[in-house]
Amino acid sequence: MGSIHNRTGMALGSAALLVGVALTAGAGTANADETGDLAPDSDLSAPLTSVTGVTAMESDGSYTMNLISPRDGHNMGFARWNADPQPAPDIPGDSLIAKDISPDGWSVEAELSTGRLASTRGHKAIYQKVVSGNLPEGNKYKLRGCIVKGSERTCTQWVSVHA
Repeated sequence: MGSIHNRTGMALGSAALLVGVALTAGAGTANADETGDLAPDSDLSAPLTSVTGVTAMESDGSYTMNLISPRDGHNMGFARWNADPQPAPDIPGDSLIAKDISPDGWSVEAELSTGRLASTRGHKAIYQKVVSGNLPEGNKYKLRGCIVKGSERTCTQWVSVHA
């Protein structure tokens, strides 16, 4: 039985690695025509040099980006694009969601290339902000997650999403 469990574990580990590589392979291929201004923020030289995270794309175009601290690896929250309505907890489609789950003094922002921004600034963790509004079906956009504190702002790379 041990060899079956070992082979199953190896297969699942390989599949997870393949999915991770596939999700990050096209992350930097943004086209300014369809996404708006994708120039990096001028304050990316903050002490935090990058934000990483586990990401998941769903078949309807929804995308969740868990934000992990570059300093100590703790989960700070997530940025999410919700393409279609969710019955529970009653979140409409074409929604941008930022959720801060860590009482570390940092806030979470989810930004869409249209300029739409959901931010937890000014609220104590655990807090979630949902910003919604109808967008044309099938159009492509870009999403990124940011952590912010005062004038410091560090963001992930842009990823493709669609309405």
